[in-house]
Amino acid sequence: MSSIALLGFDDTESERLAAGLGALESSLNLRKFTPDTSKEELASNVEGALIWGSGTGLAGPSGIAHAAADAGVPVVVVLQTVSLEGIEATRQEIEVCFLPCSPEEVRIRLDLAMARNAPEEKQNNIVHGDLVIDLDRYEVTLRGRKVDLTYKEYELLKYLSSNPGRVFSRESLLRSVWEYDYFGGTRTVDVHIRRLRSKIDDVSNNFIETQWNVGYRFRSLGEPT
Repeated sequence: MSSIALLGFDDTESERLAAGLGALESSLNLRKFTPDTSKEELASNVEGALIWGSGTGLAGPSGIAHAAADAGVPVVVVLQTVSLEGIEATRQEIEVCFLPCSPEEVRIRLDLAMARNAPEEKQNNIVHGDLVIDLDRYEVTLRGRKVDLTYKEYELLKYLSSNPGRVFSRESLLRSVWEYDYFGGTRTVDVHIRRLRSKIDDVSNNFIETQWNVGYRFRSLGEPT
């Protein structure tokens, strides 16, 4: 649920708009604040703000809008006349609606402002050129195409690619990837490496390199073949 500050909503028309918005989107927690609320208080209490321009007094809505935007709070300003009244609508934190406007339009404007200011989600991926290992989805893609791997093949690839350039002995890989759940000794590693290579290596890619008499390593990005 998103908490949205209502600033200047103190007359019948503004109350009607707020009621319509609340009925339209139950996930919004609409909270009234006074126009002189500090930007620090807004930043710590809400995810967005709606400003009813005519309810902001002689100071007007521009100062409040910019203060909220400066605090990183997305803002929708509802104005009675087609005039920005000192509001820099080019700022990505600020959207403007002119009356008459519907709750649906205000909601869309609010979504736009909030989407532009949402923090970017960090992708939990290991990327080596065309090879992408999605650690959250347990998926591997090569040039955008999904590679079908068994669970142990995936775990082996993830372990090696997390330590590019480092050489691992077969015994070390057995302890780290298979732990105690394996049969067949070090031969198991060789079989899985061979199967893994058949799925991700081609004429332009050689991701896993054999270190003779030692084990295997994942080639570092940009390393010559």
